[in-house]
Amino acid sequence: MKLKKALVSIAATTAALGGFTIGGATPASAAGYGCGSVGHNNSDAVHKVVVGDMLNGPSASCRQIRSVARGTTFYAWCGVYNKHGNLWVYGRTSDDSTGWIYSQDLTKESGSVKIC
Repeated sequence: MKLKKALVSIAATTAALGGFTIGGATPASAAGYGCGSVGHNNSDAVHKVVVGDMLNGPSASCRQIRSVARGTTFYAWCGVYNKHGNLWVYGRTSDDSTGWIYSQDLTKESGSVKIC
């Protein structure tokens, strides 16, 4: 269990230092985060949406909540790696819509994203 916590800590630190380019992350962080799930607010990252959809879970197979316009401000609350190893970020847009956005559809403005 200590090893798992250490790996999650390393992944979170790497994310804080290098954005979303974390290699070798474990999909175990997504345990309990399927379609319809929500994250919790433990991060201070602010992003701009490049292009993308907000979904109700951390997977492309989850239901789309809405399309998000390019340049929309997205306040990241936390992130998880899904079973495919892709980082999804939970948070809210500047107009208070909440949901999951694939990390590759975001550009970081400031702060860091911590694992949910």
